[in-house]
Amino acid sequence: MEYRYSASLIALLKGIVYSHQKETWENLLQYEPDVKKYFIPIGLELFLDKSEGYAFLRQKEWEDDERHFPRMTEKRSLNFMTSLVCIVLRKFLLEHDAQGGSVRSIISDQEIINRVKVFLPNVNDEAKQQEKINTAINRVLAIGFLRKLEDQEKNYEIHRIIKGFVNADVIDETLQKFRNYAAENQPKD
Repeated sequence: MEYRYSASLIALLKGIVYSHQKETWENLLQYEPDVKKYFIPIGLELFLDKSEGYAFLRQKEWEDDERHFPRMTEKRSLNFMTSLVCIVLRKFLLEHDAQGGSVRSIISDQEIINRVKVFLPNVNDEAKQQEKINTAINRVLAIGFLRKLEDQEKNYEIHRIIKGFVNADVIDETLQKFRNYAAENQPKD
């Protein structure tokens, strides 16, 4: 194996590669076909979004008649609240892009909470519900879909990599399911 694209391979095995990592990003773009070929035998595929400026490896989805390899990474399912926060953030990003906003998509802590509450049943203990939403926001921060901004308010930047994980085609359908859940689980008088 040649070492021309080793930096790209190592960076991808460590996690996400962003366009602001100039040297690694340029190396990845230059040797993209070689990098893709390198990972095929171990069941990984390169997900590269040049326009948004990120790349990562994901496990190949196998057809029923194909040979399956063990998973390189565990699939972690998100709990209800974390899933809801992710979908709400992806919807916000979609709206932001449709309005032709700036490249950076900034959202406040309170706006996330307000947008999430629309899809939750009314509760008697608002503080407990808000604590659950804040816990989910912290989980989304840990995943890497959000970045806390260093300002006086609690503002976050939505990382565009969320587009690679939350499909825009299913947002409205999924949010409708959350609305139905909220309606079905309203407290009885």
